[in-house]
Amino acid sequence: MQNQMMPVPFYEDTVVLVGRDNEPMVAMRAIVNNMGMDWPTQYVKLTEKFSSTVGEIPTVGEDGKMRGMVCLPLRKLPAWLYSISPNKVKPELRYKITRYQEECDDALWDYWSKGSVTRFAALNVSQQIALSRHRVALLKELYRTRDAGVRAALHEQLAHTSLQLGLSVPELKTIGNADPLPDACLKSLWDALEILDRRGERYNHAPWLSGKIYLKLPHLEVLFKKNGIKLIFDAKMRHAMKLSTQPKFVSTGPKGSSIEDKTIRCWIFEGPLKTEPAILNLSSI
Repeated sequence: MQNQMMPVPFYEDTVVLVGRDNEPMVAMRAIVNNMGMDWPTQYVKLTEKFSSTVGEIPTVGEDGKMRGMVCLPLRKLPAWLYSISPNKVKPELRYKITRYQEECDDALWDYWSKGSVTRFAALNVSQQIALSRHRVALLKELYRTRDAGVRAALHEQLAHTSLQLGLSVPELKTIGNADPLPDACLKSLWDALEILDRRGERYNHAPWLSGKIYLKLPHLEVLFKKNGIKLIFDAKMRHAMKLSTQPKFVSTGPKGSSIEDKTIRCWIFEGPLKTEPAILNLSSI
């Protein structure tokens, strides 16, 4: 058999076989890309662990042009596949990697030996167990994750897995919580500081005209109580403060206080805050 590329359908992907001296070889870049992994990293891994068998093979594509493809013998493919730990990749990739590990080499051998790919008509017991475990892992990850983009990707994978198992798809909003919009959450804080501004209370511990904002939370709590402001720095508020962009959150740590004339631990922002006129001017103290 000549060194010719043979595209093989595998679910929604295409894997490429290359025939060399009557031995099936797998074009590795295509399979790595299909699985959502980084090709340069996997290329180094392939050349280190499979140096005696991996190699670049000149192939003739469907367009008649010659190409060099990094290939691994099909018999070695399971060893490479199972060197990848699904628990060490992004949650949205775990199911796909598990599916490649369990089915890809069989599908490619069927194509090589029979000229067609055998598709499973129904999930066998081991596949159902693997999918069920993956579904539980997705649910746990969704419950922990607060980033909206990651949650959307995880929920898409959960929907796909649930449908394969014949189970209902829980609504995203019922699983854990996404991050609140920081601007909405912080409005109560900025409003409270506006009240302190109007009453002449000093709360910014940064040097005058420095363009910085140093907030000492225990000091603010005292000022809030004194001025009848009901606001607490709970976990939700602190998390929102770290996401602040106007003013921009920098870090927390020790800084010299222009109010107490000593080093204090404070929240550090870069100002000024951009708001509508007369709402708040954090640099005015």
